[in-house]
Amino acid sequence: MAQPNKAMKEESFPPLVLSRTLQARRETVFKAWSTADHIKRWFSPETFTIPEAKIDMRVGGAFELRMRAPHGEEHSIRGVFAEVEPNVRLAIDMTIADGEGNKLFRAFTEIALADAGGGTRMDVKQTYTLIDPTKAWMIAGAPEGWRSTLDKLEKEVVRMQGG
Repeated sequence: MAQPNKAMKEESFPPLVLSRTLQARRETVFKAWSTADHIKRWFSPETFTIPEAKIDMRVGGAFELRMRAPHGEEHSIRGVFAEVEPNVRLAIDMTIADGEGNKLFRAFTEIALADAGGGTRMDVKQTYTLIDPTKAWMIAGAPEGWRSTLDKLEKEVVRMQGG
């Protein structure tokens, strides 16, 4: 099978937009994004794990993870915080690569937090740029991946509040 041409034009996809109301204060939801310990507990789809994370929540700070699939395949997520407005908004510019370091796609992730129904409404917008055309299926699976990731976030914010 031929390797993708690295000089090939990057392909963009429509952004993924989703919302979830979490039964936690905005400060708690924001804090769940702020440290490696929290991120390791929730920032992956169900059955995936985050064995390593480096989080430096400040504009220009690192957002770096190693994600492991149930069968052992690993991907790296390397990015930086593009915006940090405490308890209100985050933006993270990430590049996802395979275990050998081959870049697969970029994801620009925007998170907005607002009070809602005694909890926090979190709106997520993720804009993708495909680098390796053979990995378009990963972007196509993002809605389901985010659904189960947000299920894990819900459990983490309850745990953080002592529930």
